[in-house]
Amino acid sequence: MLLQVNSKPLLPNHLVEEDFINAAFVRNNRHAKLRQRRGSVSALESDKWPNGRIPYVLSTAYTPQQRAVLALAISAYNAKTCIRFVPKTSTDVDYVDIAKIDGCFADFSRVGGRQQVSLVDECIEYATIIHEFMHVIGFIHEHQREDRDGFVRIMWENVIDGANADFEKLSSMGLSNYGERYDYFSIMHYENTEGSKNGRPTIVANVPEYSALMGKSMDFTQG
Repeated sequence: MLLQVNSKPLLPNHLVEEDFINAAFVRNNRHAKLRQRRGSVSALESDKWPNGRIPYVLSTAYTPQQRAVLALAISAYNAKTCIRFVPKTSTDVDYVDIAKIDGCFADFSRVGGRQQVSLVDECIEYATIIHEFMHVIGFIHEHQREDRDGFVRIMWENVIDGANADFEKLSSMGLSNYGERYDYFSIMHYENTEGSKNGRPTIVANVPEYSALMGKSMDFTQG
């Protein structure tokens, strides 16, 4: 039985069956968001979550509608990957704390202890949640791959001042792409004008027709 506070039910700090039922009625829309980047290439084996199991706690500030969108994203991971987001138990030391902190961001891979995923109201849409959870698993942005120069060009003159780190190659982190070819259509790819200070492209695809399509993915890449 749910506790009552000012006649409103106190939602639990994890998703429940009702949230997953409500997920069936969620429309998969993309809208404007305030994403902060924290760094598709994957982390070292030692930084991965054991057995693909990721314990989490969920802020009670999310509305039933927002919880349904979160449930939709977690259901997709369960159906399409070997990753399992599960409610934190009393024995879990390493876990993810999902809350409305500041924009959209996630700590990269497994850092040990409590780590953060920020999903404010503007971030509660399916594709953004999938993207941020990919960071939790240990995936960086596609355009930050060490081999990206063969596929895209970074237009540094158009990048917002102070945001250069979001476009730099991550070549010293012991990452692996497992032989996967560069994916212009990855959900982990920036849009071509993301991080722009003047509306001009920050990333240009070496295959010109792909430039406008980068960063538009709404789901996992089929493969």
